[in-house]
Amino acid sequence: MRCARCPDSGSRGGILFKLIIGLAVLFAALALAWMLFLPAVLTAQLRSRTGFDATVQSLAVNPFTGTVELRGLVVTNPPTFPARDFMSVRRFHSNAEVFSLFTDRPVFQDVELDVARVTLVKRPDGQSNAAVLQRNYNQPADGLPHPPSSQPPRKFLIRRLTVELDEIVIDDHSGQTAVRHEYHLDLKHTYTDVTEVKQLFAPAALHSLAPVGAALSGLLPGNLGTALDDALKDVAKTGSSWFKALGHKVEEKAKGYFDALEESKKP
Repeated sequence: MRCARCPDSGSRGGILFKLIIGLAVLFAALALAWMLFLPAVLTAQLRSRTGFDATVQSLAVNPFTGTVELRGLVVTNPPTFPARDFMSVRRFHSNAEVFSLFTDRPVFQDVELDVARVTLVKRPDGQSNAAVLQRNYNQPADGLPHPPSSQPPRKFLIRRLTVELDEIVIDDHSGQTAVRHEYHLDLKHTYTDVTEVKQLFAPAALHSLAPVGAALSGLLPGNLGTALDDALKDVAKTGSSWFKALGHKVEEKAKGYFDALEESKKP
């Protein structure tokens, strides 16, 4: 005999189904809001901390899987620089081991960086936009000078890193006359088991950077610039066969840049 006061199983099933649908809609709305607001948060943080402006086409972060997908990042210089262009990134993707992010050695299974153009601008005072960006980013929140940290750089492991770079532009305003040169590199290189910055300048990658390598070493800040300097010195000492095989075309491009730079510094 059916109890009139007993809850109907069909009603219970209907309520449960509606609850699941409601939660699914709620989570979908939160995920959409997360993706919509993330680009604004990223660009606002970059602007407030460094003074450099930026726009982002799309940015998605999944904290449960450790993946980041960014598209259409454009970074521009502050008004203190004579040119606005800095960096145009088509795509950035990373896939990290989530629990490793809470340790002293984060591990990334895969990182992909696809850069359309980097414009390195040097102001009349000799400061480059890359150096100013790094200095501002590393500046303490209180804005006061602090002694350099004695802590070693944080360790990391990238099991597979793919870097694509189409073009580098050097726009130098530190001399009597501005000198601008564009280098079409079409660099695409895949690294494995990356644990330090200097691995980025392996001989195979330096082959693509050869036309502009010497000029870059004075514009890249921090560990990146030091690593490139060391790699170029090693090449000069060893006289690697790959450098000899670059040919006259590369040599003429590099020579043309330095000739123009010397002319700009003459009174």
